[in-house]
Amino acid sequence: MRSLAIDSNNDIVLGADKNLALVSGPDAIAQNCTTAVQALQNEMMYAMQNGMPMFQTAWDNFNPYQFEAAARNTLAAVEGVLSVQSFALTSANNALSYTAQITTTFGPLTING
Repeated sequence: MRSLAIDSNNDIVLGADKNLALVSGPDAIAQNCTTAVQALQNEMMYAMQNGMPMFQTAWDNFNPYQFEAAARNTLAAVEGVLSVQSFALTSANNALSYTAQITTTFGPLTING
């Protein structure tokens, strides 16, 4: 598995050779998991059903159980993810953060967001 590399602002980056940088293997899966949870439902023009239902689970009506269920389903749908072992959600100062332990084709990974 390979994906375009992105930085902490979700911008694509150039490699030392001035070409688009790529990530592969477990780094690609981790990056794809992080961006999958960041994607809002209905924002992807060709995959409107994909993404997190943030309005329904976090913003308009915070429901941590629905958020966790949606995040687990979103993570499980990422190519290379075999299962979501655990998911811990924290809410503090109007900010949500999570840690997910996932099992991938490359072994276990921890995703933070």
